[in-house]
Amino acid sequence: MLASALWHDVGSRRRIHPGATSVSTPVHRQPIVAVFGSSTVRESDAGWEDARRLGALLARSGLATMTGGYDGAMAAASRGAHEAGGHVIGVTVDLFEHRGPVNRWVRERVHTPDLFERLRHLVHSADGYVAVAGSVGTLTEVFVVWTMVSVAGRESAPIVLMGPQWHGWLDAHRGPEFIPARLHRLVQVADTPEQAAEAVRAGIERAREARELGTVNERTLA
Repeated sequence: MLASALWHDVGSRRRIHPGATSVSTPVHRQPIVAVFGSSTVRESDAGWEDARRLGALLARSGLATMTGGYDGAMAAASRGAHEAGGHVIGVTVDLFEHRGPVNRWVRERVHTPDLFERLRHLVHSADGYVAVAGSVGTLTEVFVVWTMVSVAGRESAPIVLMGPQWHGWLDAHRGPEFIPARLHRLVQVADTPEQAAEAVRAGIERAREARELGTVNERTLA
């Protein structure tokens, strides 16, 4: 049986969904991994099972899973995380309410008034990112995260692209006329869910250690 949902309302005019509990602050303390992916992936697709496995592996690594909250790869990752005992966050938006309710594996819902606020929450609330197969929306999320990390618009965080299809996509964007090599070092490809979960977990741990070392150095110099 699924637990009742928690609801964070980020400036939306919509009322809280019946049965949800309104909260002003997150109730978990785990690192959060944002999983980006298509809403059109179906359970019969190989990509759906890969996303479900990813969610389960993240949960078993002690990481919370955050998605866009609706169907497809988002539901698959949410289901895998929930069934493995993990915390699941869904970031929904007024524009897509016609798609139906938040997927039923979401434990904590953050509802936003527009796509810009939704993207802002996904980018700034996560400690790491994994992108699975997706379309324009997924690529937008990848590019925004990649940009923010590259310009220090947010703290350093691992960006993992899951699936062999990403190798060709990255190769198509290499070169001085597109994305220079120094920025490609901020992104890594993982061919399997197991590799992706381990890469993002290890990246989050390295970023945490670097922040702690920086704090120690600042105190030493003070």
